[in-house]
Amino acid sequence: MTTYWMIAAGTVAAAFCLFAVLLRRKGTEAVTAAAALPLCAGLGLLLAKALYEVLMRPEYFLQWGEWNVFLDCRPRRMCFTAGAAGVCLGVWLAARMRGRKPAEVLDCFAAPGALLTAGLRWAEKELGMLGTGAYIGSTGFWSRMPFAVTDAYGDSYAAVFFWEAAAALAMCVYALISRETRPGLRFQKTVFGLCLSQILLENLRNQGMKWGFVHTEQVLCAAVLLLLTALVSRRAAARKERVLPVIVFLLSTAAFVGAELARQKGGSAFLSRYGYGLLAAALAAMTINYALALRRLREDQSSSSTGDSGKESAKGTYPSGERNMA
Repeated sequence: MTTYWMIAAGTVAAAFCLFAVLLRRKGTEAVTAAAALPLCAGLGLLLAKALYEVLMRPEYFLQWGEWNVFLDCRPRRMCFTAGAAGVCLGVWLAARMRGRKPAEVLDCFAAPGALLTAGLRWAEKELGMLGTGAYIGSTGFWSRMPFAVTDAYGDSYAAVFFWEAAAALAMCVYALISRETRPGLRFQKTVFGLCLSQILLENLRNQGMKWGFVHTEQVLCAAVLLLLTALVSRRAAARKERVLPVIVFLLSTAAFVGAELARQKGGSAFLSRYGYGLLAAALAAMTINYALALRRLREDQSSSSTGDSGKESAKGTYPSGERNMA
């Protein structure tokens, strides 16, 4: 456990140093990162712990009055997605306190936030079997670190935490090279990618927050994806284009749930072997739907700005023509 907190502390330090550098590059004081650090740490831990207890063990404090459960700060007793939301809230509050535009500050935090996610996921290798998946019977390449971990009996299990860390690092690189100009969109797209990968990879875990066969973290990530899809769609010019992406997302989510239910309960050899392909296809539909909504938003904004510039040009030339006629 001590090693876990050491890795976590090192990751926090690296992420917020990168945050300070990106803020300076954007023309914002690096002290904003220092102001955000205690807010992110406090709100992240608070929400991670509170939502875990509310979602997984409400009877402990509601029925039995055992409020001391909120003092159990073991990582396995916390909700990762809620903690990430608390960290983002801390950055938003720090931006408001410093008088900066939250969307621009969050854009600067996109890459550090993904780096923070990667480091915390990798640290789960110190938490026993929490971040592991299916049993690996072979003794080949995929049965070794970082792709697998070995328990006390010498059995190997898939290291799901490694793939989650790798996906987060990929989103960190994307955020660093992204040239998105619309404020807040780089952050939103990075969060979308993180949540999308989490939905599939969380499904591979043997342990974690679960309601029956449904992983609770998956539900929370799906809620975030729905919110991001709605935010992109709500600015569309046509009402149909505002509603359709949300409907498509809900249908894709229903397809994902149906495929997972059939994979686990259907007893079909085909679904057992290719079920994850169907889950990936549902997630691909969510991604394409989001990308199309984003493209429509850009097209509407482009046509709107073109129309506005045309009106301004006409207003500017008409009086000049009158003066020439006079």
